[in-house]
Amino acid sequence: MTALPRLAALALLASAAPLALAAQPDAPPPVTTDPVLTNPVPEVPVAPAPKLPDAVRAMLDAAIASGKEADVDTVAKLAKDTNPGAGEEIELIVADFRAARSKAKEAEAAAAQAKLAQAKIWQNWKGEGQVGGSLSSGNTKSAGLSAGVALARKGIDWTHKLRAQADYQRTNGKTSVERYLVEVEPQYRIDDRGFAYGLGRWEQDRILGYDARWNASAGLGYKLLDGKSVALSLKGGPAWRRTEFLRGPTEDELTGFAGLDFGWQMSPTLRLTQVASTVVGEANSSTSSLTALNAKLSGKLSARLAYAAQIDSSPPPGVESVDTQTRFTLVYGF
Repeated sequence: MTALPRLAALALLASAAPLALAAQPDAPPPVTTDPVLTNPVPEVPVAPAPKLPDAVRAMLDAAIASGKEADVDTVAKLAKDTNPGAGEEIELIVADFRAARSKAKEAEAAAAQAKLAQAKIWQNWKGEGQVGGSLSSGNTKSAGLSAGVALARKGIDWTHKLRAQADYQRTNGKTSVERYLVEVEPQYRIDDRGFAYGLGRWEQDRILGYDARWNASAGLGYKLLDGKSVALSLKGGPAWRRTEFLRGPTEDELTGFAGLDFGWQMSPTLRLTQVASTVVGEANSSTSSLTALNAKLSGKLSARLAYAAQIDSSPPPGVESVDTQTRFTLVYGF
């Protein structure tokens, strides 16, 4: 009878085991981890961008301080060639310089425009004066003097020009050259190329047979070339002319006027200019031309070789239709 209680005990334990397991709390789920986060890929260190050497930066700063764009471009190119890894930094420095330079130029232009707008009519004149002489002896004795002045004032819309010239010469005791000229020309700017002009001119040439000749004209002009080294402009319009002859009546005539102005800066010290005009009338047509070659000597002093020609289609009796003169003068700019 002893074996029965033992068997009953074992059966009771076997039936209670599942109930005990069910009464226990749920076990937490197994922990899952990201293998990438658990084992991250090692970072590769990035080398810092090479810094522009102090000596090279000092050279760039010096070029920028000079304000000369050509110097900055030259130094920047050399810096990039010797420091290829710092090319981006150099470009940023040059870009900042150009932006600042552009703003400075705009400010200077605005200030210059404001100054021109406020200037009085007697201000901002620039010009030049010239003088020359000649003296010869022997078979031909002659002495001559040539003097002139040219002034110009450039405003925002208006440009004013004033020119005066005197030439006198005596040969073998007789007057061989006696010519005087005064000319005033205002111009009004229409656009970048076109302009309107007015012209007043007084001349005296006793050798050519007139005591005074007056010309007045107004019309339009156009700048065919308007560069720093080469400039060419044409103008034309109706004109009125009065000629007071030494021997004969005074003539008044409605004419046509055409003019040409040319300038060529051949080199920093050499400039060629050509000024010509023609007045065409029914009774007489006259053409004047002045070709000059200027050579800069020093500072504001220059030497000028000029060739002037005066052509009249119907001169007074006994007077040649073509009169020419060669001058060598010293010119001072102011």
